[in-house]
Amino acid sequence: MTRIEDHTPPFPRHPVRTDKIARVGASWRHRISAPLIVTAILGMAALACAILLPRHLLAWDLGSAQPPADYAAAVNNIRTALLQGVGGLVLLMGAYLTWRQLQLGRHGQATESFAAGIAHLGDPSVDVRLGGIYALERIARFSTADRRAIGEILTAFIGTRTRHPQRSAQDAQRTAATPDELVNLSLRAPDLHAALTVLGRRPSVRGQVLALDRVVLPKTNLASARLHDVDLHFSDLTESSLVGVDLTRADLSGARLAGAILPDAILYQADLRDAVLTGIIAEGIDLRATDLSQADLRNANLRGARLDYSDLRGATLSGAVLTGASLKRVVFDESTVWPDGFEPSLIEPARPRSLPPIRPRTYDEFAVRDEPAE
Repeated sequence: MTRIEDHTPPFPRHPVRTDKIARVGASWRHRISAPLIVTAILGMAALACAILLPRHLLAWDLGSAQPPADYAAAVNNIRTALLQGVGGLVLLMGAYLTWRQLQLGRHGQATESFAAGIAHLGDPSVDVRLGGIYALERIARFSTADRRAIGEILTAFIGTRTRHPQRSAQDAQRTAATPDELVNLSLRAPDLHAALTVLGRRPSVRGQVLALDRVVLPKTNLASARLHDVDLHFSDLTESSLVGVDLTRADLSGARLAGAILPDAILYQADLRDAVLTGIIAEGIDLRATDLSQADLRNANLRGARLDYSDLRGATLSGAVLTGASLKRVVFDESTVWPDGFEPSLIEPARPRSLPPIRPRTYDEFAVRDEPAE
């Protein structure tokens, strides 16, 4: 048997007395609150002013004039006015302390609601989980300090239930779907649909990237959602409703959006490398400065779409509808497949200096490597 050495330091030769420490309470400086000290000081200053100041004020006001016949009554009138002013200050201080107490009470209630909402997310009942999600949304609406944490919590809630850890760019080409995935998300998983809805309408947090990569969420309704800078690479949003969604600068590389509905959606400067966009309905979509290299846009309805400055090198647009689409200074090459009858020579060429760099076609930074067997 292996002998385990004990590295615990030896006890001191003279044990420390703790009985006296236990009996000694906190210092008097910690027992007296700061507002009480300030109130006491102001009260003493006001009392001193009410006693000593009236005579000096009366003398300063009279100057070289003769003092009034009833000198004591004049001093008392000044003292009464000063005391009334002090009373007003006391009322203001009381109102401030009351407001401060209300703020502390609200903060305590928000903390309790925050903890209860998180606890409800793990409840087996769908109704309880829905209550927890909407409770967190209410907290995020009024508490700016908790918005970032709530966004991360809801993102983790969605990811842990829908993420496929081994999903890669090749999976976007597959069309197989389970029977459950053929049902709208709002019906098969209302709690996940509620969490996505809350994320899509919450006030944005600067610098926060919602990590929803590799999630499998076909037939999802994200209409009018605001999801700036969201990370959805390798995700599956097949046949989802994305009408008017704002996915500015979103990472959708290697994502599957086949059959998605995207009219008036905003994907400005989004990353759609190797994305599958076959059969999408995207009239009026904003795809300006979007990286669509190697993307599959077969049979896509891009009527009136804005594709200015987008990168279409290696993209496939056979059967796509480009009627009324804006294609100013689009980047393309000989590997770009255009619809039949389309004349790419009419496109205004891009300036050489404005050409975006060719990004590597590998996804080593996203690759999931198997752990070596022991």
